[in-house]
Amino acid sequence: MASLTFYGGAGEIGGNKILLQEKNAKVFLDFGMSFDFGCDYFYDYLQPRSVNGLECYLEFDLMPRIPKIYSEKMLKFTDMPYEKPDIDSIFITHHHSDHTGHLCFLDEDIPVYMGHGTKKMLDLYNILYPRFNTTGEHNHMNLFKSGDEIGIKHMLLKPVHVEHSTPGAYGYIINTESGNIVFTGDFRRHGPKQEFTEEFIREAARSSPTCMLCEGTRMTPDPEKQYTEEQVYKKIKDIIGDSRGLVFANFAMSNVDRFKSVYDAAIGNGRELVIDTRLAYIIDGLREKVELPDPREDENIKVYFRLSKSCRFCDTDYLKYEREFLDKKITYKEIGEKQKDYVLYTNFNKLMELVYIKPENADYIYSSSEHFLEGEDNEDMRRVLFNWLSHFKIRLHKIHCSGHASKKDLEYTIKKIKPDLLIPVHTLNPEEFKKIHDNVLIAEKEKTYSL
Repeated sequence: MASLTFYGGAGEIGGNKILLQEKNAKVFLDFGMSFDFGCDYFYDYLQPRSVNGLECYLEFDLMPRIPKIYSEKMLKFTDMPYEKPDIDSIFITHHHSDHTGHLCFLDEDIPVYMGHGTKKMLDLYNILYPRFNTTGEHNHMNLFKSGDEIGIKHMLLKPVHVEHSTPGAYGYIINTESGNIVFTGDFRRHGPKQEFTEEFIREAARSSPTCMLCEGTRMTPDPEKQYTEEQVYKKIKDIIGDSRGLVFANFAMSNVDRFKSVYDAAIGNGRELVIDTRLAYIIDGLREKVELPDPREDENIKVYFRLSKSCRFCDTDYLKYEREFLDKKITYKEIGEKQKDYVLYTNFNKLMELVYIKPENADYIYSSSEHFLEGEDNEDMRRVLFNWLSHFKIRLHKIHCSGHASKKDLEYTIKKIKPDLLIPVHTLNPEEFKKIHDNVLIAEKEKTYSL
């Protein structure tokens, strides 16, 4: 008989750590970090020593005490003894930290499976943010593509691509002796790759699943305002078209769909898109996996170089990967002189550039997670952002569409797949699923459920 244990992802958004067991087979679905991980004990510069591994995390019960899974190095300063692993594999849905953030704690000999696009995104972020983004050491890293079939002892796992707000996202169809299990991962149906999700839904329905693990980030009883990526593009294009000055665009670097929307909207208004060196590095690195413009060659793209070290924009002021884009260099001087010619990619940490650019009649498009502008945890940062925008008399525009399925699309997906048992994960509103399906299990953390 198969069983599921939820070490994360139950009663919360993110933090997926779901153990699937049957007979002697043990497979984890994701191994992520919750969004509020450690916030009750760590703040600002009060942080655990990374060289001490799991020491503080186990002290404060922030990580589950799962035997035979953590590396010897990570357990060195803890009271938990090291044992050779008995986990057969870890299967990752996509690269976001709430699905991969705790891979660094795992024993190096546990095989890890992920899509080619996920591995590429993790590699790029590991180079850009080595202190904050590391997947750890893994001796058996296995890559797959949609439709592959992967045998883990008597189980068979089939990854099928889904659309999400980042490339390389997958759901799984898992064959066990207890029946087929479907895991959606994070998905949506309102972007340019909707056909990926539709393919997953068809494959999942065809498997007649005994159980379905379904994400429910946006399963909320409140009315929703739903945008598609196409509508986001049109609104961004209108904002740029109406602007009388420089346009700033704030969006997540890994959201290549949003990058393309802003890129097309800029070109459609006769402007050039200016991106920073980090985004240029990511776009360049993903071009082998995703159809994207070449930031080194595209005439509609410039790469912003900040003032640094020598204050003369010398080659030696910048990191090796940044110097690869010096031929496309643009600085605050050129942008300040011809503000109506550009759309400038930005985020909260780049507000200092406004002091140098001195924007006039500018517009600021916020097109990223609503949580930053609405969440209680971000009150101080939001206040600072609004003060900067007010000081420079910059107009704020909010236009975004989520990387997650709406309540309507979740209902559509569940009714199409028709699982015998439905288990909500990655949601704060699991009870809402009972309005859609008549056999819903509300899972609790660190509890095991037989299927």
